[in-house]
Amino acid sequence: MNISFGSRAPSKDAVDTIRTARTPRATPRSGGMPTITAPMPPEEIRLDQSFGHQWPARDQFGRGTCVAFATIAAVELLQARSADMPPERLSEQFLHDTIIHMHPLGDAAAAEVPEGGVLLHQALSAVQKHGVFDAKIAPYKPAGIGFNHEPEKMAEVLNTGTGNTVDIHAYGTIGDAPELNVASVEAIAPGEQTAETLLSFLRADLPVAVGLPLFRHASGLSNWTTPSAIRSGIILCPEDAGAPTFEGPRTDGHVVCVTGFIPDPAEPLGGWFVFRNSWGLEFASHANLPDSRQMSGTRGYGLLSATHVNNYCWEYLVLKSKDPEGTA
Repeated sequence: MNISFGSRAPSKDAVDTIRTARTPRATPRSGGMPTITAPMPPEEIRLDQSFGHQWPARDQFGRGTCVAFATIAAVELLQARSADMPPERLSEQFLHDTIIHMHPLGDAAAAEVPEGGVLLHQALSAVQKHGVFDAKIAPYKPAGIGFNHEPEKMAEVLNTGTGNTVDIHAYGTIGDAPELNVASVEAIAPGEQTAETLLSFLRADLPVAVGLPLFRHASGLSNWTTPSAIRSGIILCPEDAGAPTFEGPRTDGHVVCVTGFIPDPAEPLGGWFVFRNSWGLEFASHANLPDSRQMSGTRGYGLLSATHVNNYCWEYLVLKSKDPEGTA
């Protein structure tokens, strides 16, 4: 499986803010990172489950396009649930190229992003202004050659996609946010109420694209790419029970689409968020085996503890549906 990450900290002070708030490993959750106080849901939330094999996880094929994949997954799921129809296949290629060419980062910020990588606030601007597009017209290019090599085609598709713009429900980040066309930018405070905030979106039938930092494992791999993480789909953070020693957080990260929540009284904050990854069906390849610990039971999908999300989420994006007349 060819793995690449395509995002980073959304601001220069995001990692320092997380490190400052983080509880020392020797005394997990005893000061530093406060726990959420709102009640966790008594029942499982699975926005994705009704679509089953109609909506398998896709593969970014080693390119730094996780932001586009997570955002498109949120749009597809949101629209499918709103219309009570199977998810439409939309184009990650179109969104990624639109971000790169129409909503680029400044030179200073771009120098800190992995090659080809982008941030969720760029995806926000892209879907809000230029919309989404059918994957049949703009198919994904595993080799990385998309509309950026066909300027005339890019212009034609941009004009067409403008009629399929997406509204923004919420955007959250650590640190200063760029100027965005959104009613408000929510400030993320590591260790505060982020897990409960994301649960409130899921309860409202809204999937969430989330960005998280990577941690370095002693093997040199990240917490996302150890053999056990790839097999199970369970992505651990330093505070999770049974987690190995990790270094970090790092300044680079990964973005996924959160589609559900599974209660677990053994998890200090009440359970696990279910996410749709973009590494194909080889990720969480053991998830549907009878003896698997992976509670989602779906290949291509994984689990993040509520503690992980609460302590380390550094950017999130929530979209909203339009009514048939095209107004929010």
